[in-house]
Amino acid sequence: MKRHHVPTTTSIGSGNEDGALESVAKQSTTASTENTTKQRVDLTPGAARPSPSGPGGSAARLNATHTLVLVGELNRASTHTVEAEIERLYEGGIKAIILDLRQLSGIDSAGVAVIVFRSRWCHKRGCELMLIPGPQAVQRAFELAGVADALPFKENDSATT
Repeated sequence: MKRHHVPTTTSIGSGNEDGALESVAKQSTTASTENTTKQRVDLTPGAARPSPSGPGGSAARLNATHTLVLVGELNRASTHTVEAEIERLYEGGIKAIILDLRQLSGIDSAGVAVIVFRSRWCHKRGCELMLIPGPQAVQRAFELAGVADALPFKENDSATT
């Protein structure tokens, strides 16, 4: 009789050797007007978890625009952070999301794929997702993937807030 190896499961802890699971989002609302809010999302490993409430309190403003300033590297280990924030904002009533990529230090193919997917995801739900272009290396990743022209990048002049 053959012995069958039974796959074992391991629990997901609070982090791994890179701290990737703990890299949820360190956020702070840095600016707020009547219909516009801005939030810094730190993608570095070990960043604090986001608060469950919407931007500026428990009730997000309907039809408001919210800017997520992405800081650090957007890679396989941190893409869940951006996805969770976009979903949270949409569910909270935000109808326009701006991803500010100017403070990204890098992006890999998983990061590019998540931005493309979430752009389409938002469009299907009537939520506008716009991008403020990042550093040259970040923009090059979009060009190499062949999606730079298909994404809703804002002009740098109109992107400053």
